[in-house]
Amino acid sequence: MIKIFKPIVLSLCLMLSAFYSNAQTNQEEFSSKWNTMKGYTVEILEAMPDDKLDFKPVDDVMSFREMVMHIAGANIMMANNFLKKGDAGVDMEKKDMSKAELKEAVEKSFDFVAETVASLTDDELAEEVEVFGGNKITRRQVENLIDTHGIHHRGNLIVYLRLNGVEPPAFRAW
Repeated sequence: MIKIFKPIVLSLCLMLSAFYSNAQTNQEEFSSKWNTMKGYTVEILEAMPDDKLDFKPVDDVMSFREMVMHIAGANIMMANNFLKKGDAGVDMEKKDMSKAELKEAVEKSFDFVAETVASLTDDELAEEVEVFGGNKITRRQVENLIDTHGIHHRGNLIVYLRLNGVEPPAFRAW
């Protein structure tokens, strides 16, 4: 009986340690990529000339400035509403932020998401929360939602740069 029991216990221990290691790796991978996207978003912002911050290709879309504010505001809102309440230390009510204020808002919003995600346990990340339209997803999926939202709008910002004759920063994935 002991001959059979030892290999089973050893196998279970190995599987559990592999599972824990994988969960930790996924969070480390998110954190690394997230910090890269923070820097890339700031580079895109800095590439746009100050006198073009209010550019919009057509009247019914957000301006460059509004889009940057939207990215920062959505980072904070989704982290607060779907991950864990906290204070990002950013006043997103100010509508006419300077480039320096936009940069600070972007950096603080990305830092807030990173700190919020890092504070969550594996159990909390596995919990389901209600998001837009009553859909239920895990907090881990919320990380992807926040990331995907930023990707979408960074793409818009790159188009805005090109429409103004500005070469966008080279893409960085990691």
